[in-house]
Amino acid sequence: MPRRRLTARDILDQAGIGRGFVLQRDHGSANDEMLTDDAEVDLGLGNVFRPIPRCEAGPLPPCAAPPKLAFVLDDDWQVTLIPDQTAHMLKRLFGLPEGVDLLRDYASPHDQPIRNDEHLRFADGCVFTARKLTITVKVNNQAVHVTKRRITVLDLKRLAIAQGVSIKEGCVLYPVKTDGSLGSALGDDTVLTLKECDAFNCVEPDDNS
Repeated sequence: MPRRRLTARDILDQAGIGRGFVLQRDHGSANDEMLTDDAEVDLGLGNVFRPIPRCEAGPLPPCAAPPKLAFVLDDDWQVTLIPDQTAHMLKRLFGLPEGVDLLRDYASPHDQPIRNDEHLRFADGCVFTARKLTITVKVNNQAVHVTKRRITVLDLKRLAIAQGVSIKEGCVLYPVKTDGSLGSALGDDTVLTLKECDAFNCVEPDDNS
């Protein structure tokens, strides 16, 4: 968004949502706040919303629950209800290893480094970037080191091959769930958001093992 305070209609317009919808702020409860088009919205109090068809937007009782907050890291986001974080907490929220340097992302080349114990208020800015990033995942039980969080399936396979994993680009990649079972097959153009210790199996297309 171009600034911290906008009208609800401004936010809908920036999202490309037509006038058949109104804006609803997403809170940590089933009773969310409905906003009229001319209502002034302070994004420092919460930046998670949903569009509601105007014909379904009836009056609601006042909402006492806190609004949801989306922290953003390298164009990925995670939602929380906690406005005061530390760099250490944000790393855990995004599944980053401790050795990563976290910086507050400014609209300039001079981003601000943040200490692990430094306290960060959501209202002071919710957009961050990571430096010195290395995430270790496993492909077919072999460690693969990745230097960015978002990567396509094809690029992950190519990186695994370059690091000695015995697979081919034509193999099919499956995420390994925490219980050891496999998730759905992932297409080559699927963009993954990686976390430390993510695991994948890569098998030939006709291998059902």
